[in-house]
Amino acid sequence: MKKRLFLYSILIIFAGLLFFFAASVYVSYNSNLDMARDRVIETTQICAGLYSNTSDLSAFVDVSGDTRITVISSDGRVLADSSPLNLNTMENHLERPEVQAAANGTPEAHIRYSASLGVDFIYYALKVEQADGYVFVRSAIPVAKIDAYFYQSLPLLIILLIVVTLLCFVLSRGMINRIIAPFSSVERRLRLLSDGEYLSAPVVGSYEEIDAIIRGIDEVAQVLQNSITDLRDEKSKMEYILNNISDGIFAVDERESIVLINSAALAVFGAALNVSGKNIIYLTNDNTLLPAIRDCAFNEKSSMFELTLKGRIYLFTIKRLPDTNLSMTIMSDVTDNRESAKQREEFFANASHELKTPLTAIKGFNELAGINNKDESINKYIETISRETDRMLLLIGDMLRLSELENTPEINPVPLSLATVVGEVYETLSASINEKSIIFELVGDGTVVAEQVHIYELVKNIIENAIRYNNQGGRVSVAIESDKKNTWLFVFDDGIGVAPEDQTRIFERFYRVEKSRSAKNGGTGLGLSIVKHLCVLYGWKLTLKSKLGVGTEISVEFNN
Repeated sequence: MKKRLFLYSILIIFAGLLFFFAASVYVSYNSNLDMARDRVIETTQICAGLYSNTSDLSAFVDVSGDTRITVISSDGRVLADSSPLNLNTMENHLERPEVQAAANGTPEAHIRYSASLGVDFIYYALKVEQADGYVFVRSAIPVAKIDAYFYQSLPLLIILLIVVTLLCFVLSRGMINRIIAPFSSVERRLRLLSDGEYLSAPVVGSYEEIDAIIRGIDEVAQVLQNSITDLRDEKSKMEYILNNISDGIFAVDERESIVLINSAALAVFGAALNVSGKNIIYLTNDNTLLPAIRDCAFNEKSSMFELTLKGRIYLFTIKRLPDTNLSMTIMSDVTDNRESAKQREEFFANASHELKTPLTAIKGFNELAGINNKDESINKYIETISRETDRMLLLIGDMLRLSELENTPEINPVPLSLATVVGEVYETLSASINEKSIIFELVGDGTVVAEQVHIYELVKNIIENAIRYNNQGGRVSVAIESDKKNTWLFVFDDGIGVAPEDQTRIFERFYRVEKSRSAKNGGTGLGLSIVKHLCVLYGWKLTLKSKLGVGTEISVEFNN
C-alpha cells in the first residue's frame, strides 16, 4: 500500500507540475508575443506621425536593428523598404492583410510568412493621408526574435520544474510515511483481533480520523473479547452438560458429516472420540436409523422410533434444527421403562382376568339370591350389589380391552362405511339417548380402513362420552367428511364441556373431569384412553376442542 500510494502521489504531482510547466511556457510565449505586437504598433504609429511628402523615403526607412519599415503607395506599390531588396521586383502589397485592414480603417497586427525575406514577421500598417492622396506606413518585427527571448527564459523554467519536482518528491515521501504509520498500528490491532489475542494499546496521536478508527477498533475488540469469553464459557457449560446427560445426542449436516456428538452417543455406538467431521457411516449403517437421518437431512422430515442396539431399547427422536442445515438425533434409553411398562401391562391383564371370574360368580349368586328372596327389606341391597357388580365388570372389560390393544401384534384392516358404524353405535346407545332425550343427528359418510371391532369401539366410546357428559335434552351431532386421501369424523355435543386445565389429561387412564357425575352415569374413565390407543395403533390424528359450559368437539382424521 505504501509503495502504491507513493507512486500514485508522485504521478499526480508530476502531472500537475508538467501541466503547470506547459501553462507557464504558453503564457510566457504569448506574453512575449503580445509585447512584440505592442512594439510593432507603437513603432508604426511613430513612423506614421513622422511621415511627410517631403520626406526622403530612403532616409525615412533607414533604421537600425531588426525592425523593418515599409512605405506602400495607395495602389500597392512599395515606395521604400528598410530591407535591402529590389523594389522593382517586389509584388504588389495592396492585398496584404495588414494593408487591407489599414485601408478599411481597422488596423490590426498580423503574423505571416514573408516571401521576399523567407521568415515570419509581425506586421502592422497605418493609412497616412496626404494632400495628393495617401500612403501606407508599415512596421514589422521577425517572429524569430520573439522565440529567441522565449528560449532564453526556457532553461530557467526547466530548472524550476526540476527543483519543484524534487522538493515534492521529498515532501510526499515524508507525508506518506506519516500517513501510513498509523495504519500499521491499525493493521497490527486487526491481526491480533483475528487471532483472538487482542490487547488494546494507547492511541498515539497522528490524525484525528485515524485515531478515531483505532479507538473504535479497541471498543469493538473489547466487546468481541467479552463475547468470545462468554462463548467459551457457554461452550464449556454446553460440553459439560452434553457429556454428562444420559441421553445420546449427535448432529449431522447436509453432507452427512458429524458436527456434534456427546459421550453417551459415543458409548452407545462404541465410536472413537475423533469422529467429528466424519461421515455418519462411521457411527452406524443401521437400515432403520441411517435412512431416517438422511430423510431428515435432505427432506427435513422428523421421525421418532424405537431401536434395539446391543440388547438395549433406545427411543430415537430425529428433528431438523430450526434455521440451520443440521439434523439432531436424540437417543433415550427406554429399556427399563419398557420392561416396567410390560410388567405393569402383564399385571393389569392378569389382575383383570383374576377379578372377572369372582365378580361373575358374585353377580350370578346375587341374581339367584334376588330370585329366591322373599324378604322385600333386603331387595335394595341385592340391587346395589347387582349395580356395583355390573360397573366393576364393565370396568374390568375396558381394562382387558385396553390391555389387548396395547399388545396387539398385528391388525387386519378392511374398508368400512363410517356412517354404517355410527348407525350401529346409535342402536346400541339408543336407550341412553332416549333416557336423556338427546337429539342425535348424523351427516355425511366416508370409508375407513380398519378392523370392524376397532372402529366400532372408537366411535362408540366417543359418542358414549358425548351422551354421558351432556345435559338433559341436549344435542349430539356427528359429521363425516371425506376426500380421496382422508376421512374425518367430527362428534359435537353441547354438554358441560372440559376446562382448559383438564383438556391435556382427558385421554389418560381413569381420568374423569367430574368424578361424581362419572360414577353416577357409570363411567369407567377408560373410554377416551381406548380411543387414544386406537388412534396411536393406526396412526390417526385425534383432536379435542372444548369450552367449559358450552360443549365439546372430538375429531379423528383417518388416513386411508
